[in-house]
Amino acid sequence: MAVAAAGIRQHGRIRARAQGARPEAARAGRLSLLAWSALGVALLGVSHLLSDPARLSTFLGDPDDATRMIEVREWMAGASWFDLTLPRLGGAHPLISHWSRIIDAPLFALLQILELFMPPAQAELVVRFVWPLILLCAFAYLIARETELYSGRIAALVSIALTVTCMLGVVQFWPGRIDHHNAMILCAVTGILRLARSFDDADAGWSAGAFLGLGLAIGYESLALTAACLGAAAIFAMLPGRSLLALSRALVTLSAVLAVGVAATVPPDRLFVSHCDALSINLVVLCAIGALGVCIASALEPRLSLASRLALLVATAVAGLVTYGAFEPACLAGPFAQVEPDLFPIWLSLVSETQSVLSLGSRAPAVAAVGVLYIGLGIYCGLRLLRAEPRDSLRFHIVALAIALPLSAWQIKLIPYSMFLPIPLMAIWLTGLPRRLATAPAGRGLWMAAAVVLLSLGFVSLLSKLTEPTTRETVAQIEATQNCLRTKALEPLASLSPGLAVADVTLGPFLVSLTRLDALSAPYHRLGRSIIAAHRILHSSPAEAERLLRETGATYVITCQGLDTTRSQGADPADALQTLLLADRPPPFLAPVVLSAPTPLKVWRVKS
Repeated sequence: MAVAAAGIRQHGRIRARAQGARPEAARAGRLSLLAWSALGVALLGVSHLLSDPARLSTFLGDPDDATRMIEVREWMAGASWFDLTLPRLGGAHPLISHWSRIIDAPLFALLQILELFMPPAQAELVVRFVWPLILLCAFAYLIARETELYSGRIAALVSIALTVTCMLGVVQFWPGRIDHHNAMILCAVTGILRLARSFDDADAGWSAGAFLGLGLAIGYESLALTAACLGAAAIFAMLPGRSLLALSRALVTLSAVLAVGVAATVPPDRLFVSHCDALSINLVVLCAIGALGVCIASALEPRLSLASRLALLVATAVAGLVTYGAFEPACLAGPFAQVEPDLFPIWLSLVSETQSVLSLGSRAPAVAAVGVLYIGLGIYCGLRLLRAEPRDSLRFHIVALAIALPLSAWQIKLIPYSMFLPIPLMAIWLTGLPRRLATAPAGRGLWMAAAVVLLSLGFVSLLSKLTEPTTRETVAQIEATQNCLRTKALEPLASLSPGLAVADVTLGPFLVSLTRLDALSAPYHRLGRSIIAAHRILHSSPAEAERLLRETGATYVITCQGLDTTRSQGADPADALQTLLLADRPPPFLAPVVLSAPTPLKVWRVKS
């Protein structure tokens, strides 16, 4: 083990001297790579403008994008950095967001700068366009840098092309996506790539931990993937001929970044309050204990047997989990442990991003198949490269892909992470393909090329057959939903006097963003009581709905054909309020509101 650690250190020193010998050339190379990344992302932005130039002004995106803008507006209006309360969402129990201010900060800064030169509404449009593209440019550059370390400049340029055309992943970086998902993808994927690199260059462990920690500080979406990869790295590092040095560095910086994140975003009087769904002290302590255990095992590697090191790490993991549970026992059950139990059957279990790839396959089999194919192709390319050049970084990269595959099948929100992970391996393999075909016998190369073309055409044809009925149904459903959420549909409501509106859970953030209305519900698990209340109002008989409406102090009820996100446990009554309103048969306690322009939204005022 000492020899392995010394070898890793020596490799790092040699690499550092080689880079230091030509700092100006290295800097120019990095700038060139960044320029290519910017060019690729700029072309993507231009394609967006050409394909749908008015989309940003006619559609806010998904509810997360709308809510992110609400959060930033609250801060710009004078809310404290530490106060994440969104008073216009939730009624009597307003939403205290579990999102991090880390993403609000750059959006706030961009808006402040742009508002010096243009009206606030126009500044918001520009920020919504450029922010996700800035992140994608940085991401493409980081992936290209990792690829270049493996195989040189040509492979790095191929990786940029693969990154900006990876539609299952780029969808989270599309103009308008100002929520936190793209930033978390960038941090988690880059961190895992650096973690793989650290098995050949221990210094990469520092940056691996920094990226992984920043991703978790922003949000917990990648928690399962990050934890699984770190656990696999611990096992991998204990195999003969390897060292825990790089992992210890990664865990130290991971813990440090999380600690800084808590100190910077949690108010001092709430530092020791633990949450299951957002960064708090319990996760910091868990990671710190893990880092301490791995550092001790790394320092004592020459003296400890494999069994002793394994026992030490297991004991450390148990101690960390026990301490984590001591802060908040419920959190041992996962990020949703503090959610209202009644929320799961009517809404949370139906949220698409928490469902498995099997549910996605029934609605969009092409997407599910391409996702699985992409990861499988990455593993194939990695195995082929490993035969030619066996490196530990390549080995762990393949391990990470093998971990990402079942996790993406478990929850489809992890698919974009898995789409970007294979890109360096695919770029390196594709770069070497012409050389391999040229050196192969002519007949063999011709047959290989023909087989690739035929298989590709066959695969596309198969997907078109598989998706013909379900895709049309899915697209029709999406279009019906989006028609209710478009800016044009909500503009006629902007003249309504302020008041609390009861509507479908998905509509809440759009009402708050585009009108003066408050919304009782919004698609966030911390609004459990409000979501349940809104659901009961819309799916109850008129008498019960009236009682609940007056109890909540609601002023308006809003419905839209095709927008029904929550589901009842049993059958709704035949005279459920939402059923009556969609049929234009309002009960006596509701008066229709005449709007200034046509809209699929129907609005009723609660009579006093």
